[in-house]
Amino acid sequence: MLEVNPFIYSHPLAPEDIIDRDEETETLMQNALGGHYVRLFAPRKYGKTSLLRRVLRIGEQTEGLIPILVDLYRVSSVADVAIRFERAYSRQLKGKLRNAIEDFMQKTGMGLSLGAFGISAKLQLGAQIDPLPALHALLDLPLRLEEGGGYRALIALDEFQDVDKVPGLDGLIRSHIQFQGEVASYVFAGSEPGMMRQLFERKDRPLYGSAVPVRLGRLTDSDIAAYVSERFVTTGRSAGEAIGPLVAAARGHPQRAMLLAHRLWAGVAEGERATLEHWRQAAAQAMAELEPEFDAQWRGFDTSEQKTMRALIAADGSPYRAAGLRRFELTKDMVRRALPRLLDTGEIERSGGQHTIVDPLFADWIAALNDGQPRLTER
Repeated sequence: MLEVNPFIYSHPLAPEDIIDRDEETETLMQNALGGHYVRLFAPRKYGKTSLLRRVLRIGEQTEGLIPILVDLYRVSSVADVAIRFERAYSRQLKGKLRNAIEDFMQKTGMGLSLGAFGISAKLQLGAQIDPLPALHALLDLPLRLEEGGGYRALIALDEFQDVDKVPGLDGLIRSHIQFQGEVASYVFAGSEPGMMRQLFERKDRPLYGSAVPVRLGRLTDSDIAAYVSERFVTTGRSAGEAIGPLVAAARGHPQRAMLLAHRLWAGVAEGERATLEHWRQAAAQAMAELEPEFDAQWRGFDTSEQKTMRALIAADGSPYRAAGLRRFELTKDMVRRALPRLLDTGEIERSGGQHTIVDPLFADWIAALNDGQPRLTER
């Protein structure tokens, strides 16, 4: 049988494969057990979903919590949200508790079900179902879980920023969860800092001040190095002299570290030690894979955003430097308008007075653009 590459980067990791995040796991567990609601935020591909799965598993295994993970990515209607909640409960409820909740849902007469013929199937068949009462019933399920003999539900709402696409949805959610503090704990996880701030920090929003903020940051170089080196060793290889440049290129970004390690491992045969040539080939392959993604991403920015990021790279995090402004024909007003948009969407972050591109490989791609290097698709 072929060996399986131990570095996964194309989908969330299994809980046991996460690099570190022990402190964040403990923080989320303490808040869940204390009955607090948490707002977990970080840029995309920082491992929020993997962390949520770990916390849900630990909560179920060690504390008897009922784990529910609802993916709200790109929801666009009340019906869409109702389907996501119904399927989440269907995937994760088991045994007698599942039977009790199924009985309750069927008695509502709203077409809800934990089986195959739930509200999503009925809507697809053209049934005349009003999804709003169904969503109300689904949002009330934590109260029914307690009645069914459950201890406490831990409900993670992933990609929560997308609720803003459904008018009034955050208010509807608040109207239910405000009465569930004794039976459920919630984690609202989101990847667009600006939208998450708007939902939880604006006084005119229903969820204002209702959740403890927890930010998921970059990984340490030492944690990445230990993780990668260990998995090379357990598969009969050595990361050798490639581990240094790999860690430096990843710059603490979880998913990019996994991508680079995946490519490096694939080029090192069993019993071999990775060399700098192995690393150069792996890095080139990773950038070739990402080229279409980066090109599409770049085209999605307006001119002022593109120029601001190019100036930021050229000036080592200080886009207001005169040389960068002159080179890219930027004005300070253009930068002042572009920076908040890039911060809100999680493209850049600010630390210690400097601005940094969140994705280190995208930063390298922009640096190559500044240096006049041809794109891979043009070679």
